[in-house]
Amino acid sequence: MIDPFANNHQSMQIGELVIENQEDKIIIYGDIDLYLNQSGYEQAKQLHELTSKIIEVFEDPNKKTKKSLSSKEKNDQSDIVIDNPFL
Repeated sequence: MIDPFANNHQSMQIGELVIENQEDKIIIYGDIDLYLNQSGYEQAKQLHELTSKIIEVFEDPNKKTKKSLSSKEKNDQSDIVIDNPFL
């Protein structure tokens, strides 16, 4: 189980649903089929535990980080323009 908003390197998977952790956001993509059987029950419990942990961070101001955060997506972009080597 990930520690929501704690770092930029944790991820987990429930079924085909992928959850990626970052300090300023949680990214969720993919899909999941919850069948009415033991496997579906276990997956539903995992989803419930994950969403409960995420909501706890929003509700507890002490768990939120005090620093200004920005996602990797914004930090990885360079201001340097380079020539396209494929042209």
